[in-house]
Amino acid sequence: MMKKHSKLSSLISLLVGVGVMLPSAAFAQVGASTTAAPARANFCTVLDQVSTKITGAMSEREAKLSQRRTERETKLREQSASRDTDRNDHRGDWDTHRAEWYQKLDARASTTEQLAAIATFKAAVDAAVVARRLAVDEAVSAMRLSIEAAAKERTSAIDIAIVTMKTDTDAALAKAKADCANGVAPATVRTTYVASMKAAREKMQTAVTTIERKKDTLTPLITARKTAVEKAISDFKAAVTAAHTEMKAAFPVRPQTATSSQR
Repeated sequence: MMKKHSKLSSLISLLVGVGVMLPSAAFAQVGASTTAAPARANFCTVLDQVSTKITGAMSEREAKLSQRRTERETKLREQSASRDTDRNDHRGDWDTHRAEWYQKLDARASTTEQLAAIATFKAAVDAAVVARRLAVDEAVSAMRLSIEAAAKERTSAIDIAIVTMKTDTDAALAKAKADCANGVAPATVRTTYVASMKAAREKMQTAVTTIERKKDTLTPLITARKTAVEKAISDFKAAVTAAHTEMKAAFPVRPQTATSSQR
């Protein structure tokens, strides 16, 4: 499960990285289009070209971001399904082993009292198995739901940051176009536009930094699952040991206890 935590953290880092690149790429294109003296003097004449480049860059980044998210979500679902299958297969194997073990216990009984004691013991073990599996399933489910909620929260935060960046970019372009239409000097329009884009990028970076600070929230979720599973195992062993102790009074031949690993 720690591996899953690591991969999910990597995904968040990737998404955040894409978010940072959105304004950076657009800003770089603006700079590339306006560094030369003629371009500075005629910034208003290239404003539509700048706008098209920025829009195209953002759309491309968002498309890649959406694709990465879809791929990651699919992979996480497949991993969860695979773990569930492995756990169920292991349980099936243990059920078979337990049934064989029960038959051996029955074969050792020579009195009605011993048969009754074994029946009580088997019922107690079966109940302990059910309780253990339920506790493990609930722990796994709780962790997955919490991880999904945390992932959605991060995704939402990134989306909000991107929307904010796009809104600020649109506002900067709209301001530049209005200034050009109103006869403001192209050099002044460019200076104002560059400053607005820089402020938008810094706002995006601040949002990304805030998101990054929350990426370690998965650690306590994994710890909680581990603690719950360990308790389920401990409770199971205690229940089996108690049932075995009770059975010994009627069954002097000490049978093996069912404490082998199973989940």
